[in-house]
Amino acid sequence: MKAYSLDTRCMVINAYEAGDGTIAEVADHFGVGTAFVKKMLRVHRAGESLAPRHGGGAAPKLDERAYEQLRAAVKTRPDATLGELQAVLRRRRQLVVSEATVCRALQRLRLPRKKRVSVPANATPVSARRSAAKWQRGT
Repeated sequence: MKAYSLDTRCMVINAYEAGDGTIAEVADHFGVGTAFVKKMLRVHRAGESLAPRHGGGAAPKLDERAYEQLRAAVKTRPDATLGELQAVLRRRRQLVVSEATVCRALQRLRLPRKKRVSVPANATPVSARRSAAKWQRGT
């Protein structure tokens, strides 16, 4: 979320101090929360700067091209796992992102996600093959 501008912060303080309404009314008028108005009043009364202390967070790693490549990768291989899609982004776009980021991107694109590798229905599990081998040696 982007920080409120210094201008907005000053208008909120000025409106409350001019008696234009209660904290709730000033908050409603400017479309901000009551906690924000209270915080700005506390900061102003302490003599501190009203300027925003942060820039709104880090820029997203995935851009439109990355989203399109994810969409194309899912279209060509709908059974690809999150790890495989993560590898596609690393290989094609040199983007290192977590599986959680890939998962959120798929949700944003309204695409299905695959959590684990598929095993063919007729494949015999490794543990069953070991048991069979022991049984055959024993007889």
